[in-house]
Amino acid sequence: MGVVEDIEAPRSGSGRRLFERIPDPYRGWIDARRARRWLRAVRFARAHNVRLPADAPAVSFFPMRLEPTAALAYVVQRLGVRIAPFSGKADLTVAWHTGTWIAARDIDRLPPDALNRRCSDIAKSTVDMLWAKAAGYSIVVDPTSWRGQMVIKPEANAVRGGRIVDGPLPVAQAGVAYERLVDSRAGARIHSTRAFVARGEVILAYDRWRPYPHWFRGPEETTPVAAHEAYSADERATLVRFAQLIGLDFGEIDVIRDNESGLIYGVDANRTPVRPRSLPHEYDDAVFGPLSEAFAQVLADVRG
Repeated sequence: MGVVEDIEAPRSGSGRRLFERIPDPYRGWIDARRARRWLRAVRFARAHNVRLPADAPAVSFFPMRLEPTAALAYVVQRLGVRIAPFSGKADLTVAWHTGTWIAARDIDRLPPDALNRRCSDIAKSTVDMLWAKAAGYSIVVDPTSWRGQMVIKPEANAVRGGRIVDGPLPVAQAGVAYERLVDSRAGARIHSTRAFVARGEVILAYDRWRPYPHWFRGPEETTPVAAHEAYSADERATLVRFAQLIGLDFGEIDVIRDNESGLIYGVDANRTPVRPRSLPHEYDDAVFGPLSEAFAQVLADVRG
């Protein structure tokens, strides 16, 4: 059947959209983005550390460096924690890579107790498989037999290639995940949530709203919400089970709730969350207060 909605797919003649379909790390090499991010991170760490005493608690990040837009950048500033080079002395190391997979050679270099060390694969099919294991139900469909709308997503993160199509399709495409379309609309808006997991708990959630039909990206509103208001106790337990299965010690899970069944689906895992651009600054304390408390406890645990 044909494409019903293709908001995220590259349009003919659009160089930028075609470029966005190139997966990392190749896209970063082509436009020197990795070099720019490295420089931005180095400058941020220097400016941050110069204000702190030499004996302050220290955290290192590997294989990538912490950038100033990351949620943990706001946390270390609140806590007065130094950003140590990976080769230097640190109380804690965080496995930090914005891509989909962390290479085995980089995992081997991380300390055994590094935060998120086991979270080396956050591909869409991995997320879908482990969500089904944690929740007992799946969002995955067979595209050659599914009758109805479904979502096609690239395996890799940050490729922005989501499409809504009508099934069944004649053949299944390699390198993508197929999910049924979950209707999470509320009036003229599409609703989703983002759960922040730390130390085996859902400590915070975001409500996220986009105008219909912007299912995958576009203008967005974000506000924090208490975890118990966003999810039931059983749902929080499922989110924690999923985080444990995928190795997410400290990070976010994108969640959608089906209007008809009421079931939630974890559809993405993020080991390097950033401050949502659409989050008003008036909510900074409501967000980074709980995150800072949770991270401080992680540091206290490893420091004894």
